[in-house]
Amino acid sequence: MIYIRRGRLRCQGSWGVKHLILRMRFLFMELDACIMGRRSIRSYKDKAVPRDVINKILSAGSWAPSGMNGQPWRFTIIENREIINKLSRRTKELVTARMPLPENLQAAFKSDKDVVFYGAPLLILVSVKKSEEWRTVNLLDSGLAAQNMFLAAYQAGLGSCFIGFAAFLNQDPKALTEIGIPEDHELVAPLIFGYPNETPVAKSREAKVLKWI
Repeated sequence: MIYIRRGRLRCQGSWGVKHLILRMRFLFMELDACIMGRRSIRSYKDKAVPRDVINKILSAGSWAPSGMNGQPWRFTIIENREIINKLSRRTKELVTARMPLPENLQAAFKSDKDVVFYGAPLLILVSVKKSEEWRTVNLLDSGLAAQNMFLAAYQAGLGSCFIGFAAFLNQDPKALTEIGIPEDHELVAPLIFGYPNETPVAKSREAKVLKWI
């Protein structure tokens, strides 16, 4: 018999069943390992992400919780390197024109390097339909979807990163309509994925509790 106890797969019975559960543990990384092992990756190998892996990432996002089960997220998947580079250049233009950058970023944003999407082979833009009433809820829902996608990507051996600067593309509706995002949608979660070319060291974490009543 196979069952779940305290979030872990357990088994009772013959060696055949126990062997199966050991294989399942190997194939499906435990949740704790995904949560604590995931890192924001900013250097990627020049290797495409297989279509079936992309579909698993999208599926993970679609299973996120959402207010009133609205599932507001819409995904735009971009693998075309020229388009990713074009969006990177446009993002740099919008950012440098509209906000002061720290000195360590000024030179990078003036260079020809892709310092926005970091050469990632896969860009997934999460957008939602514009709604003043539901905007906050939709933003939170999309964040939940993004985290699901990051964990699924890590389980598949991929790195990922949330690219906040790319949200500046909302200030250029034409740039978004050219890649299929309608003018009545808002880009809320620009995400990159790929096989990592770095292994960042984990920084310390703590649960910052204001009050426990």
